[in-house]
Amino acid sequence: ALSTRGLRTGLLEAADEPVGAWPHYYDSLTLFSPAKYSALPGLAFPGAPDRYPRRDEVIDYLRRYAAGLDVDIVTGSRVETVTCERDVYTAHTTDNSVTAPILIAATGYFGSPNIPSLPGLNTFGGTVLHTGDYRNPAALADQNIVVVGAGNSAVQIATELAEVASVSLASRRPP
Repeated sequence: ALSTRGLRTGLLEAADEPVGAWPHYYDSLTLFSPAKYSALPGLAFPGAPDRYPRRDEVIDYLRRYAAGLDVDIVTGSRVETVTCERDVYTAHTTDNSVTAPILIAATGYFGSPNIPSLPGLNTFGGTVLHTGDYRNPAALADQNIVVVGAGNSAVQIATELAEVASVSLASRRPP
């Protein structure tokens, strides 16, 4: 959108490629909306429009999308701090600094998983696993599992685990 308005645009991406955290999500992740609603401007999501794309399809789509952008993309460039002097922003990375009159911070929570401090958690003898560390149900087969939360990923993971384990879903409100 910025490029179409004549602004020279750059993207600093901490990962090795501009696909965000998608390669690190669990193996069976499926989008929670159909492909026809998951496309980015200028590039239709391939395949049937009413299907729900899987993680690897999203990664491939994002690769194609990034390759077609008229944007300077620098991968492997984690922004450590940002400063602003005289209306000029400076993004300081581990390798260098980049200045710009406009800064858009588009970060996600995947790189900073939060396991809340729960009573008894420090003495719990079982495994505590964050969604960011979950890949597939193989290592959790035949176990009793409580999935905490009722968001899309929690319900999707609980459903997958229910095929191989005894699963309960705990949430503040009904899903």
